[in-house]
Amino acid sequence: DTPRPPYTTRSATLALCAAVAAAAAPSLPTSLIRIGMDAAHLQEALVQTAIEGQQLAGTFCPRVERPSAAQFLRDFVLPNRPCVITGLMDTWPATQRWTDDYMCSRLGDTHVSINVTPNGRGDAVTDEGIFAMPEERLMKFEEFLIKLREKDSDDVCYLSHQNDNLRQQLGASLFNDVPASISFVDEALGSTPDAVNLWMGDERATTTLHKDHYENLYAVVQGAKLFTLYPPATLPLLYPARFTPKSYSKSNGQWHLVDSPYDVPDATRSWISVDPAKPDYEKFPLFRHAVPTEVLLKRGEVLYLPSMWFHQVSQHEGTIAVNYWYDMVYGDRYCSHKLLEQLVASLPPNTREIPPQKEDTT
Repeated sequence: DTPRPPYTTRSATLALCAAVAAAAAPSLPTSLIRIGMDAAHLQEALVQTAIEGQQLAGTFCPRVERPSAAQFLRDFVLPNRPCVITGLMDTWPATQRWTDDYMCSRLGDTHVSINVTPNGRGDAVTDEGIFAMPEERLMKFEEFLIKLREKDSDDVCYLSHQNDNLRQQLGASLFNDVPASISFVDEALGSTPDAVNLWMGDERATTTLHKDHYENLYAVVQGAKLFTLYPPATLPLLYPARFTPKSYSKSNGQWHLVDSPYDVPDATRSWISVDPAKPDYEKFPLFRHAVPTEVLLKRGEVLYLPSMWFHQVSQHEGTIAVNYWYDMVYGDRYCSHKLLEQLVASLPPNTREIPPQKEDTT
């Protein structure tokens, strides 16, 4: 048998781009639906691209022990493929030191930014179609730990402020317990991290389905996290849409959604509509085709989460993690994904159902 070439999920997207370009030429910047493809045929092409992309990516997340820079770049970064890295954290003092008592002794009086919601779902789409962002509270770390233990409270607290908080906000209090960067990743990517973030929360907090334009190295120090992953080509099955942003705010003991102080009036946010943990197949029928890769990341393990992979994250009680964000390379993969986003956005909402199956004429 002839060996198959090393296709990736990008191959499926680029194949779609070529098909659309052929149908739309020479007027690609104008409406694709008007000039070359009706909505039904465009949707069918998008769905087939998503299914092929998933088949190419597979659902297996390999485990590799302390790869070299060359192996990491060749086997995972370039093909945009996730993996679990073991052995990397064996020498990190944090894995032995970071108990509640130790953290409190180092950070007790330090003020930290905490994301607070009534349901543990910050940056999430509500049933009413609002993009709900968490209330940000500045509190002492000791107070945060107390609130984290109050399981009957409707204040779900999550230390998840993605502002390079481990370097910028917490300083030397904890940073000597973890490396400033990951050496073989620095070598493979030719850069150091843009941000290093600390995450602390419990089983009530969930990070909803989204993607990042970063190469993400996510290390679990205590507890465990469940990652539900979808490759970038899955986008046509995930129902991205634009939503009005609001922020949670608690006053007089009651939670409300108020206009976000971070958005201009009438602005909207693009987000994924589907919740993989509780999918509504009547509302989102194409999601039946979406096939996840599920990774239970345990204490002492590091997940390489490639740029632009969609991910939803839940966690066990008392989980502490650190992640390193390295900027992605903005090359043809980024451009092809942006085109995919524009094609999906061009579809009328009523076309986003399962396309009719072709008759078998054989």
